[in-house]
Amino acid sequence: MINQQPNPYQQPNQQPYQPPPQQQQQQQQQPYAYPQQPSPYAQHPPPYQQPPARSVPSVPSVPEEVGDFRRLFAALVDGLIALFGGLKLAELLTEGESVGTFWGYLVGLVLGISFVHHVFGALIFRASVGKFLFTTRVVRSEDCGRPRFWQTVRRWLLGLTWLPMQLPLSLISGEGEPYDDDHCGLRYVRSKDLR
Repeated sequence: MINQQPNPYQQPNQQPYQPPPQQQQQQQQQPYAYPQQPSPYAQHPPPYQQPPARSVPSVPSVPEEVGDFRRLFAALVDGLIALFGGLKLAELLTEGESVGTFWGYLVGLVLGISFVHHVFGALIFRASVGKFLFTTRVVRSEDCGRPRFWQTVRRWLLGLTWLPMQLPLSLISGEGEPYDDDHCGLRYVRSKDLR
């Protein structure tokens, strides 16, 4: 057995120090020797929090394409604008010139008006005059955005060859549609579907 030496500072018949019961409970709850002070940041969020997770934007759905009648009537109006605009300008520019000069101006002006009308109208307004009258807009097939310059140029060139190609293809293959429905990555949709 170990020999215990008496405590020289202890008075006779005195028990060792026992804290009051309330302090004993606090000490049992807090294993630290000193009481903890409340943190000054306990009520405030940390100054540099992680930003909230960004959601990936969903790709907008592209509305369905307009019907054939709406497209054909819009093309008819656009063709008439190019034809009569070119005719009137050719008359004004070739007054007193030969017939050959008139026809040269007429072809050049009709193609020029058609190009400006279809390409720049689609780029700036998403529609030509005929498409605007029939509430049709030109959008990209992939994401419903504005058409790009070279897409509209290719589509204009395909449109110029569409009518002349109808008769030979219908005689050869029995099918009158020479091009696929994609039309150079562009789609004609109703303007109310874009809202």
